[in-house]
Amino acid sequence: MVSFDAGVAGTSAATWRADPRLDDRPPLDLLGVDELLVVAAHPDDETLGAGGLIALCSGRGIRVTIVVVTDGAASGAEGIATARSAELAAAAVILGADVVELGFADGATREHRAEITAALLKHISRASRSALVVAPWRGDGHRDHRVVGEIAAELAAGRRFAEYPVWLWHWGHPESVDMPWHRMVSVTVDATKQRALDHYSSQTTGEHPVLRADFLENFTGDREFFVTGSSS
Repeated sequence: MVSFDAGVAGTSAATWRADPRLDDRPPLDLLGVDELLVVAAHPDDETLGAGGLIALCSGRGIRVTIVVVTDGAASGAEGIATARSAELAAAAVILGADVVELGFADGATREHRAEITAALLKHISRASRSALVVAPWRGDGHRDHRVVGEIAAELAAGRRFAEYPVWLWHWGHPESVDMPWHRMVSVTVDATKQRALDHYSSQTTGEHPVLRADFLENFTGDREFFVTGSSS
């Protein structure tokens, strides 16, 4: 797994957007999808990685449920879990989605893998056979994203499944060998995603925000990207 420092500048949004391969990504196939289940490791992952898809599906009358695995409280700041839960609820209203919070400890997904698997199984098994399940990309470089993505991929076997990168846009580079160009697809994004993301002030404001402004530029474009197919 890659390592990175979210507190320093990563690959710029301009660098990514200058690469013509982003423009060439085919659209994510939503034909026949009657339900969208979005699995997230932390509050805000769902909006950063799949906010455009959520808004698109909701706008088409497709039922959308967001299942957030952890409380996002790893920073230890007083009241942060409550604040992030409120931010998640507000963002979900904008996006048009229902929310389920599993409440596991942020940063401890590996230690609670069995319990998380059992909890996610209840939700994924209830999804329709025509549902699309999306989860954090297993190659994203964040341990919680990897573990949650692995669990979701295993439980979604036999269903349509896609993965959304988040931190890839920080540590990755268009020429990196880790770039899954051949498996990337895209979704058109409108202003709804940014309105939802604006609710996550606990992560985007302050002297040392968790989500730096330069990093957030990667999520202000008119498309978002998903990884499909085998990880091999």
